[in-house]
Amino acid sequence: MKKSCLILLLLLAGCGPRDYFRTQVELTPCTRSANHDCQEASLLVDEDRGYALGFVEFDDEGRFYDARQAESVLHWLQNSSEPQYVVVYTHGWHHNASDTDFNVRRFKDSLQSIKQRHPGYRVVGLYLGWRGEILDTPYLRVLTFWNRRAVSERLGQGPFKDFLLQVERTVKTHSENRLLTIGHSLGALAMYNALQDEWLERLHRQGSGFGDLLLLVNPAIEARRFIELRQALPDSEPVSGEPAYPSLMVIGSEADNMTRSAFTWTRAVPALFEPGPDPGLAPELPEASPWELSTTAIGHYQPFLTHRLESAPGLTGNAACPAVVDGSAALAGNPQLLATAGDELPQLNQPSLRLQRLPVKSQAAPLWFVQTDKNVLPNHGFLNQKPFWCFAEHSLERTAGRIRAGQDGNVE
Repeated sequence: MKKSCLILLLLLAGCGPRDYFRTQVELTPCTRSANHDCQEASLLVDEDRGYALGFVEFDDEGRFYDARQAESVLHWLQNSSEPQYVVVYTHGWHHNASDTDFNVRRFKDSLQSIKQRHPGYRVVGLYLGWRGEILDTPYLRVLTFWNRRAVSERLGQGPFKDFLLQVERTVKTHSENRLLTIGHSLGALAMYNALQDEWLERLHRQGSGFGDLLLLVNPAIEARRFIELRQALPDSEPVSGEPAYPSLMVIGSEADNMTRSAFTWTRAVPALFEPGPDPGLAPELPEASPWELSTTAIGHYQPFLTHRLESAPGLTGNAACPAVVDGSAALAGNPQLLATAGDELPQLNQPSLRLQRLPVKSQAAPLWFVQTDKNVLPNHGFLNQKPFWCFAEHSLERTAGRIRAGQDGNVE
């Protein structure tokens, strides 16, 4: 029996991906071309598509595989003569930093689209990789979820958090720079663990969060993890006019079956052994079920939702982003135009993104919980969804503009 188990373990070990992939580390980026794909470079520039992309990889304990990756990325960010549009992304389960990973390919496509919509910026993507995939064996891969979740919990500590703070300090040295930070699925869990306390402390001290905007997209995080954060938010009253865009946004799709059904199944047993919410939070959650709080992904927990985002079908191609209209406006036939993420103002009868504020007790201005329809996010992924990126870029500009206005006011 012991011999059989040993053979099985050896077979599984042989079926696992490499630990890390970006082994070519230089301060000078690799220039991608038709004849040179830079598939092992930790820093590359694609001049034809208009972006730079850096990779920083972490092991299962949240340590750098090669600290020089971080050094080369920070060096690149520090040496720019033009405004920078920086997107930091952490992937989820079943992904890594391999050039063949479709998250990597789609992130590259997303950066190209951002450059097309924001040609005045030097666009830089930072892909924070970890071992989201440890088995290539079909069917057995599903059994790795609990192990990989535990790793993502640890990932948000130590060098991972320190690197995020270093990136922010470097990028936000200049107020015209933009910093969008995104965690997806278990990557959202890593981001949340890394930045939750920092974000809240800053909010109370200076009224702003991390970077310009932090997005947790289809996060594999149970709703109970947000109870104390919601209670600790500064009091804010809903406003009838233009919404004050937040510095932290949780975005979940109603069409995401991974976090709606599969996630609940993975949480069924652990929830039995977890304590319920703090009794002191009872006034905050008068009708909450401890079971639902522990087994429901935050993007599907209806009592916490503050907004709904809908899109007309067919928002594809390289055209400018559509308008974002206020679906909460009193005159439904003439919605209040909030802003556009693109360069041109489209007509209201063209496809648009409709943002509706839900009638919840607290609008939680610094923190939004946004549920999308299937036209914005048709499944668990998001990297190739133009409606999502248009809304993210729109929200980023609103938040960055508010932060910059506050900085200018302080100078005066």
